[in-house]
Amino acid sequence: MPDFDTLVKKYTHREKSALVDSIALGLSWADEVSVGLGLMEDAGLLADVLDHISTALPFVVVIVQEGGKVLFKKKTREAGVQDAGYRLMKSGAAMGAGAAVAAAGMAGAALPVAVTVRLLIDRVRSRKFTGLRVAQRIQRVQSLRSRRERQLRLMPSYLSALDA
Repeated sequence: MPDFDTLVKKYTHREKSALVDSIALGLSWADEVSVGLGLMEDAGLLADVLDHISTALPFVVVIVQEGGKVLFKKKTREAGVQDAGYRLMKSGAAMGAGAAVAAAGMAGAALPVAVTVRLLIDRVRSRKFTGLRVAQRIQRVQSLRSRRERQLRLMPSYLSALDA
């Protein structure tokens, strides 16, 4: 069994954004669902403010996280903008799907639908990039093979020039 320090090192290097995004999305939908199911009363200024905050929470978390990574030089600015854009799109799509389910009268299913949409988007992107990486590696191997063949074709003329 690994010791505590090994486990900490292993888990600190894992991708934390998916977990944080899911928690923020869950908190946002927990507020919406609890009001929709009648568990909380939707009245007053505080409820209106919390409604706007809970809707914006996933987007704020993404922007703060990615901005922090750029600020502390863990990512380049371009990578931070790309990652933030992808995560914002994924959160928006998940919240839209959850809102559609909630509007259809199934508020209890909104959170599972939203999380499922996020997972599906990640799966599609992962497969797309896997295909791209495979194509790039095939191209690289073909390039190395043709380069090696050129070297072998030139080798006899080089050896005969040395003999002369």
